[in-house]
Amino acid sequence: MSTASSLVRALLAAARDRGLETRSLLERAGVDEALVSDRDARIPTAGYLRLFELAAAQSNDESFGARVAQAIDGAAFGLLGFVVASAPNLREALTRFARYSRLLCDELSVTLLGDGGEIEIVYAMHEQPEVPALLEMAMVHMVFTARRGTRNAFAPIALDFRHRGTPRDLPDLVHAPVRFERAKNAVRATAESLALPLRGHNATLLSILEAHATQVLETLPNEGDLIGRARQITRALLPEGEPSLDAVADRLGLGSRTLQRRLRGAGVTFRTLVDEVRRDCALAQLERSDTSVAEVAFSLGFSDPSAFTHAFRRWTGRTPGQRR
Repeated sequence: MSTASSLVRALLAAARDRGLETRSLLERAGVDEALVSDRDARIPTAGYLRLFELAAAQSNDESFGARVAQAIDGAAFGLLGFVVASAPNLREALTRFARYSRLLCDELSVTLLGDGGEIEIVYAMHEQPEVPALLEMAMVHMVFTARRGTRNAFAPIALDFRHRGTPRDLPDLVHAPVRFERAKNAVRATAESLALPLRGHNATLLSILEAHATQVLETLPNEGDLIGRARQITRALLPEGEPSLDAVADRLGLGSRTLQRRLRGAGVTFRTLVDEVRRDCALAQLERSDTSVAEVAFSLGFSDPSAFTHAFRRWTGRTPGQRR
């Protein structure tokens, strides 16, 4: 599944501001730089998560996610950003964000829970691994956006995160307690605060934008089954050497150009798909203590163990031996 390239560009801009070299980050994450520069493209979500995780680690900043939230602008949210800004109040804005969140990321879900005095705005990413910096970015940015839209009237009760951590400077940024190792990733707010009017409300514009958002949502590629089958076939072909586009397309009963076009429509290149399958298989096989590095290398279609070691270092920043 995939994520809008605008979110990747926003992450890279924030990384550059922190002095990070983004080309090497893209290479290590297995994200195609050409897709990132395409404003209409979508990037595999697994690659986006790896990129965020690598950038956060390389920044040596425990609050990297919050820094990205501070730096990100409305352009990263595109059409969805305009829909949210045009809503009459904060609750309606969040409801629409939840409804159209797939415009940003297939695996992102935002749910409003509770109908009494306290509401939970629950964030979840249905893709592993869970990246703490990304969740901190998303939830801190939600607070910043709500504050701007309500002329600084919005104040959350608390921000709860599932991952382990320390508050650091987050409470000062969001003007609320920040708690870790909780059951959910959630921004907690009063029902009264969600009724706050938004300064950008425009009923006519909202109607037009929602109609457009619905149309765009319907045209988003739903190629999850195709990608899953392509990954399975690639995995089966790996022991014979690096699979070719023609070989995988033939097993799928498609022409190579058709497969390439459909993969690109889902925000995936064939090269990236093969690379991701190899990476996932390598990590799984190396968990077994009875498997040698050479055996893993040849089972994944590498010409020799040194080629595998080079690829593994690109994926993880470590050698296969250091992984064990």
